[in-house]
Amino acid sequence: MNENKNMFWGSFSAGQASDDKLRRHPEAIEMPRAEMFLASCSNILRNVYGYTAAVDKGYAIDVAGNPLPLFTYPAIEYLQQFDFTAKTIFEYGAGGSTLFWQRRAKAVISVENNPDWYKHLKQQLGENVQLFQVEGDHFPWFIEHRAEQFDVIVIDSAGYRYDCASAAINKLKSGGLIILDNSDWHPNTAALLRQHGLLQVDMTGFKPGECHTSTTSLFFHRQFSFNATAGRQPHYGMGAKLIHSADWDKPYAKR
Repeated sequence: MNENKNMFWGSFSAGQASDDKLRRHPEAIEMPRAEMFLASCSNILRNVYGYTAAVDKGYAIDVAGNPLPLFTYPAIEYLQQFDFTAKTIFEYGAGGSTLFWQRRAKAVISVENNPDWYKHLKQQLGENVQLFQVEGDHFPWFIEHRAEQFDVIVIDSAGYRYDCASAAINKLKSGGLIILDNSDWHPNTAALLRQHGLLQVDMTGFKPGECHTSTTSLFFHRQFSFNATAGRQPHYGMGAKLIHSADWDKPYAKR
């Protein structure tokens, strides 16, 4: 069919589609091709990512109701590729991300400066999570009192993001990763992390339950090498075509 013509969506047979009667078919909808593609995108966002469920619940969850960090979907999908079972995570700012990490990581240490949120979250934590409440200007420097270094450091706190980044740099393990959420709102903090030799990758897109795009940035130590859980990287994305272009994915051309 000519791409400039409208297409039909609905429940009908090939025979019913062979003439012009679809325009009067009660189960057929005529719409431009671009609108059909947009409807398919909305279906993936709703029924594969669980976006509408996150909006209805008021917090970040996936389609099955599991908690997610309030990062952009591209950042979440990237992180979900890796095996964190031997990794230790430090978080500035606790929440859905804490519940996300506790199911994946060896240990999670989170520091929170909202006392009400601290009390709410404390009841939901497993044995591999330590949650601390620290308020005021002591908050960003809490990490310096920890003896260990961390594989992943998350900066997603209420305030103090530049100071948190300043303290985090020396507590990151060789080969580790710092995650700065809302980095588009904190360009000075992003610049600080780059200046200390970390490689910045910006993951821009929608977040669970939010109606605008944002940026979650990943800052990699130059020795970064986490194992992928599926034995391959990248994984197929949610809503992807499950295709392997085998001929194009190996030596093929003759010299």
